Amino acid sequence: MVLPLISAVVVTYQPDAKLLDHLHRLSSRVAEIILVDNGSGGSSLQFVESAARLPGVELRRNGSNLGIATALNMGIRRALSFGRPWIATFDQDSAISENYFEGLFQAYETCPASRNVGMIVPGGWGEPRARAGKPQPARGAWSFVRGAVNSGSLIKAEVFSTAGSFDDALFIDYVDTDFCLRLQKCGFKILSAAGVFLEHELGEKQTCRGPGFQISFRVHTAWRYYYIVRNRLVLYRRHLAVSPLWVLRDAAWLVLELGRILCLEKGRKSKLPAAFRGLCDGLRGRTGRHPSFPPGGA
Repeated sequence: MVLPLISAVVVTYQPDAKLLDHLHRLSSRVAEIILVDNGSGGSSLQFVESAARLPGVELRRNGSNLGIATALNMGIRRALSFGRPWIATFDQDSAISENYFEGLFQAYETCPASRNVGMIVPGGWGEPRARAGKPQPARGAWSFVRGAVNSGSLIKAEVFSTAGSFDDALFIDYVDTDFCLRLQKCGFKILSAAGVFLEHELGEKQTCRGPGFQISFRVHTAWRYYYIVRNRLVLYRRHLAVSPLWVLRDAAWLVLELGRILCLEKGRKSKLPAAFRGLCDGLRGRTGRHPSFPPGGA
């Protein structure tokens, strides 16, 4: 059943065939989908063009990769013109279940402070097998959280006039964290629907084995580590006064992640210089797209 309360924005960059299945699921649940493509080419272009022919999908194409923040803002501006009270945002590699939005709204209706809620997010993300065998929270169970990933979020349209849009200058990585922190500065709460799960690919998995131990973790390309490190430092300066505990916790994770790259990750010879460049630019307060990242002007 289509929910006329929701417009959806989906950002793509070099998608594969799974995009069509993900959009097919989504198009049967929302009033319209604004598909913003960030300069896909090659074999991926056929999937973008096929997606544009699905019912209710409106395609907006960029000639190059303008970053997740700019693409989201383009889609959101168009979505706001339809006048729906809610806007859902998705990455290309996220897929919803049949009752995904009903679960989000059930948590919202259960929450006694729903009038202060600016965003509803799923209680979990990842591959379906990641939660296999685990006890599942009751539908309608909820909690307030400090932050969430952009994909799968359901945002009240009214918050954009108060909290503003996503920060184009961040390009990619920590764009959603910055938006969440600004929402809370403006008095909005982020509601997590405990019983709702979003199928979402969280990056390439790497496993390290040694005598008596095995460690698995998610890794990124070298150029992504530039933005991950740089944008964290930009946000520390931006939000320290209002969210000092978040800054301290995230800085501790940053140190651990840098140590993991140094000691465990494959491709560290390219990843460490990119992370160090991000560290230097973050300390200088530089933002925007770096001329070398992504490589080749992708």
